[in-house]
Amino acid sequence: MHPFTWFLILYTGSGLMAIASLWFYYEKREKRVFDVRRKRRVFHCVKCGELYSVRKKDVSEGQECPKCGYNNFELSF
Repeated sequence: MHPFTWFLILYTGSGLMAIASLWFYYEKREKRVFDVRRKRRVFHCVKCGELYSVRKKDVSEGQECPKCGYNNFELSF
């Protein structure tokens, strides 16, 4: 094979590998960010109207409002 052909194959292959690795990196990063947002629980205070979120797994007993301290339960959609 001609040397130019090898150069073209290597050049194109390295470009495709770079694009694939960037795609893989950003896909993993986006998944991590989404998981952090997904694990948050949203609350609405019925006393003062504050809307806040908490990063907890079990909030069945409610969560105190950071503004007034009233115990609120999780919003359900």
